[in-house]
Amino acid sequence: MNYKIKQLCELCETQAEPNSYIQIENTSNSRLYASGNIFVLGSGCINTTIHSGGMVKIKGTFRGGEVYAKLGADIHRVGSDSGTATFIEVPEDQKICIETAMKGTTIKIGSKKHTFKETIRQVTAALDSSGYLMLK
Repeated sequence: MNYKIKQLCELCETQAEPNSYIQIENTSNSRLYASGNIFVLGSGCINTTIHSGGMVKIKGTFRGGEVYAKLGADIHRVGSDSGTATFIEVPEDQKICIETAMKGTTIKIGSKKHTFKETIRQVTAALDSSGYLMLK
């Protein structure tokens, strides 16, 4: 048994390959890490944490969880009717595009945060030249 634990510890210490990426159909109760892009092409993600050194693109729904995307995020539908806490963060020089943002969704660009109090469609969020969070 100690041998298996040692193998697992060694695997966890392995550095991620540069320019690695993930492309999957959907995920639930997972943690995804990649130095490059992460694309979810199917129904989406539920209760998932995503860390991407590139772009995050989710064609379906992202419900309950967190997205950290170094090169921006493009998500079809975020959150749920019940207001499940869902969080998306990008650096100050990037943007977040959401087709439908549900109540309870929080976005953060740089140090600026916004939580949606109601459902809103066609959201593009970015900081303007003065550092204010702009929602279009």
